[in-house]
Amino acid sequence: MARFLYRAAVAFAEEVLGTSYRPRPFSGLFLASAIPSAAGHLGLARASATPALRDLLTPGAFLLDATHTLGAVALRGFTHTAEINRYIRDDFFPKELARAEAQGDARAADVLRLFRALIDAEDGRCQDALDDLARLAAERPDFNSARHCAAAFCDLLGRAEEGDRWLAGVPGWQRPPENIIFNLGLVEAALGGAPGAVAGNRGQVASAAFQIINESVSEGKMSAFQTIVTGLLKQAAKRRCKDLPLKHGDGDGILRALADAAFAVSGSVPKDDRPFFVLQASQALLSAVVLREPPLSGERVTAALRVAKRDLARAVEKGDAAAVSDLRFLAAFLAARDGRFDEALARYEEVARDDPSDPRPHRLAFVISMVVRRPDEEASKWMASYKRVAAGSSFRQRFEMVTLTDEMLVALALASPTAFDVRCPIRMSLIAGAAGRLVDAALVSALESKSLSVVERIEVRAARAFLHAGMWSALKKWEGKDYGISGTATE
Repeated sequence: MARFLYRAAVAFAEEVLGTSYRPRPFSGLFLASAIPSAAGHLGLARASATPALRDLLTPGAFLLDATHTLGAVALRGFTHTAEINRYIRDDFFPKELARAEAQGDARAADVLRLFRALIDAEDGRCQDALDDLARLAAERPDFNSARHCAAAFCDLLGRAEEGDRWLAGVPGWQRPPENIIFNLGLVEAALGGAPGAVAGNRGQVASAAFQIINESVSEGKMSAFQTIVTGLLKQAAKRRCKDLPLKHGDGDGILRALADAAFAVSGSVPKDDRPFFVLQASQALLSAVVLREPPLSGERVTAALRVAKRDLARAVEKGDAAAVSDLRFLAAFLAARDGRFDEALARYEEVARDDPSDPRPHRLAFVISMVVRRPDEEASKWMASYKRVAAGSSFRQRFEMVTLTDEMLVALALASPTAFDVRCPIRMSLIAGAAGRLVDAALVSALESKSLSVVERIEVRAARAFLHAGMWSALKKWEGKDYGISGTATE
């Protein structure tokens, strides 16, 4: 009965969203059968945005977002969201630090401060992280993890001499690249878009990511499927960075403590059910080594939103109606990607008001309202208006709408801690389907490239097959759950 209700609820959501995606185990190994995505938000950027915004909104950035979401599904992890990172800095960290200090637990306080520095670096605020680490190192000179972490940030910022000063006086056996906190610092700075990650330290980032992944494999924290998927990614990275040192180090228990801090924030999945920091390491490999493009996260999202608003103001001043509409969509999308949902909905209200015949703002506003669990009446209002306006849509418009919807679902999974939640399997099925379709289309496009070798083509097909298998496994698991806690009545 529960499975029937699940399928009925998913079918209802897909009737509105049009996002049916049901991979089978190991499908896609021999046939490149996926339909390429329509232009979506990238098409809007190409049509109306300035070069500055197009440099931030790239196919690689959108692919990294989709792989982040799909990787979280495959690794049974949780996404690193804009809203959750703000929660860590503004709410979780002050409370937990005050509790640790009140209890006289100096080690817990040190770990929390290190954890916040890593979060800041992942969001692209490496200087803020370095300032915090400087204070921590001054107060706790024997806490060498702070020095290793700061040295890693400096390496990717191109400040090698400053990094050497951080390591001065650290015992030789704790110097990088053997130290796991140094490697975790490299990974987090790469995810924050530190320039050295893409420009000149790919081998260093790859080696750091390999160590973190190997640590989870050696400790038995990863399933056979997860090991194979990350192994394929490592092989792709090795071809781009020759002669990488692969070393294991002693984290002195600090990695375990950092993982505990991360789970204290999430708290949704038992600790033993997922590997630690492998998702970040995999994303760093994709970003810095395989795709060689910084991710659209943290400060880069904020910068893109700022540029979109500037371009929009200029288009309004010029009276360019088409550009105004496109840039409102882009500003709304980026606001949602940054967790600013009220602002995104206000943008869609503007588009819907100025062009009552355009179904896109109604649909995207409905997706936000449904996925981030706003009041049921708000989601119902947008769903009703979308069905009314979309009645006469052409095939091309409906096809573009699927891509816009997929990109929005992925953006929400990376923006809201309540969106990517395995306790809400219907919503998770829609998010996983959206991410899977976007990644699948990118893999199929890669197979069309004449520059791929035979080995690379086999690896692309194998990656696609294993991703299908992982999604199929996740969907089957969700179908067997009790759906009394699956979310709102709209879901």
